[in-house]
Formats: sequence, structure tokens, C-alpha cells
Amino acid sequence: MDLPTGPCVVLTREPEDNQALAQALRARAIPVCEIPCVATRYLQPAAMAVGDLAAITFSSRRGVRGFAQLDLASHLLAAQDAVIIATVGKATAAEAEVAGWKVDLVADPPEGEVLARMLLTRLQTGDRVLTVRGNLRAGKMDAMLREADLTVVPLEVYENQEPVIALLPPFPVAGVFAASPSAARRLLAKNPWFQNMPFFVIGRTSATAVAALGVSKIQQLGAQFDHWVEQLDLAYRQAVQQEKS
Repeated sequence: MDLPTGPCVVLTREPEDNQALAQALRARAIPVCEIPCVATRYLQPAAMAVGDLAAITFSSRRGVRGFAQLDLASHLLAAQDAVIIATVGKATAAEAEVAGWKVDLVADPPEGEVLARMLLTRLQTGDRVLTVRGNLRAGKMDAMLREADLTVVPLEVYENQEPVIALLPPFPVAGVFAASPSAARRLLAKNPWFQNMPFFVIGRTSATAVAALGVSKIQQLGAQFDHWVEQLDLAYRQAVQQEKS
């Protein structure tokens, strides 16, 4: 990896997920350094009888992609009129719509607790909710649904794995875009010096997790892609100005 000589924006997602943001930043002449801290392995869960479902939830785009590969997905899609499709965030909703599903509920801000509260206005005691997930998850949404006497049926469709992350000497960083707590944790485990850099996260859950890792400069961006670009652009311009002064 060629290290930057001036301020750059560090992206920690998989290359496919980084692509749109990296292109938008480079179009503004902002140097981008990609350090993937997440790798995905999709799973084929054993056949399961899910019963009559009132809702299906997706907390990430990878969950949608993994679920779409299952035979179960086409069966449930055929009966979608009777099932609420609910997602955490607009990006996850967009992925579900690409897969052919009409999304009924979208949590914005993109937080599991927000989606849980939305679901509780539509569901009744005893209703069954299929929560499509990966192997790493905070679980607050599931807990809230269970506390309301709903039946939660978890379905793990992918594993969030750690790729090889290089040990890097310090270089100028305008900001680190960390879309998940696992990405931030892995980056800092291999390169603790990033702890002193500004971190940009999407939701409150990630902000809390990154703060617990010792990062003091954290900005919560929300789910709007254009806002990500604008705030990272601003951080880059400020870093360049500080370097000159």
C-alpha cells in the first residue's frame, strides 16, 4: 500500500461497499486510503420452519444479500402481502427493493431501537418476527421485541470476518469513516495510533462503541450519503488548512 503524504480520508468497509463513497470523494480531489476491516462470508443456514411471520427485519445490506440467496426468501416473498418488511436505514431498504421486496418500515436514524419502536406500533402480542442478521450484532432491537412479548426468530445469514489488516506507520488522516463497531475495533487493534484521528460514524450505536475504544473525536453522520460526502470534504479541507498553517 502506498501511504499518502498529505491528509486523506480512510475508508474501512469492503471495497464494494466503499466504491460509491470513494468515487464521490475522489471526484472532489480528496485522497482516499482504503483499509478494509470487514470481510463477509455468506451462510446457508439449515432448513428451518419459521411459522407464520408478522414481520421480517434487516439491519444491514449484507443481511439482505445473504437472505436473497436462500430458498426461504422466494417463499416468503410470495406471501409478502401478509408480512411487514422492515429495515434499519435507507441503504438497507434500497438493497431490499433491488432484491424485489417492498419495504414497509425504514428506521431513520438507522438504529435497531428505532426500528423496534416502529414495529411495536404495528404488531401484536405473540406475533413472530424473523430477524435476519450476521454473527455480530448488538441485539438491542431483539431484546425490545422480546420484552413486548413478541416471538423473535433469529436467522444468521452471514459472518462478519476480519481480513488481513496491515500494520501501518502514522500518516496524515483527515478522517476515518467507520461504518461499524467491528471495523473500528479491528483497525485500532492493529494500528492504535488511529485513536487520535477524527472518526466519522453513521449511527448512535457505532458512536458509542467507538467512544468506548478510546476515540475522542467522533462525528455522527446519519444515513444521508450526500451528508457523508460533505462532512468528509469539510474535514479534509480543514486538515489541509491546518497542515499549511
